[in-house]
Amino acid sequence: MRNMKFRRLERYRTGGSRDNMELSYPIPRSPSGKIYQYSPNNDAVPRLFLIGDAPEERKINEEDRVRIRREPGPGQTVCPYSGYIGDDDEFVHFDDVEAIKKQVEWEAAADISDYLADMAKDFNRRQPRNSFISFKMDVKPSRSLKPLVIRQDLLRDMDCNICNRSYGVYAISLFCPDCGAPNIANHFKREINLIKEQIVIADAQVNLGKTEIAYRLMGNAHEDVLTAFETSLKTVYKYLVKRNLIEQYESLCTKKAIGNAFQNIARTKEKYNQLGINPFNSITPNQLSILSLNIQKRHVIGHNLGIADEFYVELTQKEQPGETVILLGREIGEFADICGDVVAGLEKWLYSEGNLDILPIQSLVNTVSEQ
Repeated sequence: MRNMKFRRLERYRTGGSRDNMELSYPIPRSPSGKIYQYSPNNDAVPRLFLIGDAPEERKINEEDRVRIRREPGPGQTVCPYSGYIGDDDEFVHFDDVEAIKKQVEWEAAADISDYLADMAKDFNRRQPRNSFISFKMDVKPSRSLKPLVIRQDLLRDMDCNICNRSYGVYAISLFCPDCGAPNIANHFKREINLIKEQIVIADAQVNLGKTEIAYRLMGNAHEDVLTAFETSLKTVYKYLVKRNLIEQYESLCTKKAIGNAFQNIARTKEKYNQLGINPFNSITPNQLSILSLNIQKRHVIGHNLGIADEFYVELTQKEQPGETVILLGREIGEFADICGDVVAGLEKWLYSEGNLDILPIQSLVNTVSEQ
């Protein structure tokens, strides 16, 4: 079988000899063209994310260079959930490795089957006709189907606003997987854009005379703002605790210790004070009041069918007990924008990570108190 040719495998040959080929197979892609990545960091939750192709031409603005953790491009990848930086090979998804192995096995078997079929045809052609004894070689090809690889896009599709790399994540992500720049404010902005689209849909229902369904949609949009806000605050908090209070991480970041703390202004301040950070120093006192009011409004909508109770009435001095809380699209939009300002302010602590690595926590407290 020295003259045997692996026609299918040869298409992927990048080096080596015919008997010992070096092959390079394309990694399976999702419908949008992204590749599965799997963080090697055990602390990353979750670990799966996707990364798309880099734009042909891109340039990092000089004012944004303070934010990036590496020059974008091949060589290394950044875990968007934990910030871990490692070689590209560390992030290869094990399912992709297995898929390529199965493809190589199938194509090698198919090439061998083709070779044996050609050899059988040649053997049968050379047999003498009208001979007293005749031989015929018959090869039955394998009926196994070519391996089918399916990759799905994740729900949250992102584009880094610093290096323009596209990627997909399961949950709130902190960093771009290419340049490593903090992307949580950009991620939150994406959530808010979706919420504002919900408001447009709700307004359309009002025009159709469907006021009750419009109110429900508005309520969902309002609740989604706080959900995204709470998740962002919690994600940044847990990351910074792990970076700077690692010995206290297990006690500070349990589900019981956190609870719904980030649905409450005072408790949020208390949590971040442990890191020497005022999470609301990026907004005005008036904006903080609007934020606090909307957090209380969310509790009324979510837990009391939108009906004002005595506590809410005392807080707002507007509605009467038993009245339905008013929901306006522009007010929900204002609530969302204020939350976005808070998240953008917290993001700065992520790209000052170099300082966080070398400064003890007491130095951070002193730095914040001096500002």
